[in-house]
Amino acid sequence: MATVTADYQERKRIVFNARGREFVNVRERAEDGPVGYSSTELLLIALGNCSLGALLNHDLLKDEVVLDCSAVLEASMVPNPTRIERIEVAVRLEVEGPALLECREAIEYASCACPLCNTLGDRIHTTLYLSCPSTART
Repeated sequence: MATVTADYQERKRIVFNARGREFVNVRERAEDGPVGYSSTELLLIALGNCSLGALLNHDLLKDEVVLDCSAVLEASMVPNPTRIERIEVAVRLEVEGPALLECREAIEYASCACPLCNTLGDRIHTTLYLSCPSTART
């Protein structure tokens, strides 16, 4: 079981502790928004960490040369009550081995097979951009 403690200090920051590690998120505002991450941004950070980690540890990729792997995550919000309605995840994956292009469907499935994707379910919509520099096919 994962456990995190959160300590709201002086209405300015939240100190999170997990497994002996500490992360501080500043809750003060600047002209362009919060100084630290918003709760939605923290969720997207966790989702990006979870999905890219699961993808790169998938059996098809764990022993392959991955030249680049990145994601852009965008949350669409709705009001009353305020909540995330949809999360778009665009994953860019560049691999050295052209044979992996034939595994596109399995790799796309693996790009959202982490615990957070499994929990958030239908709210997440993932698009995989798979490429290999030795081919022109994506």
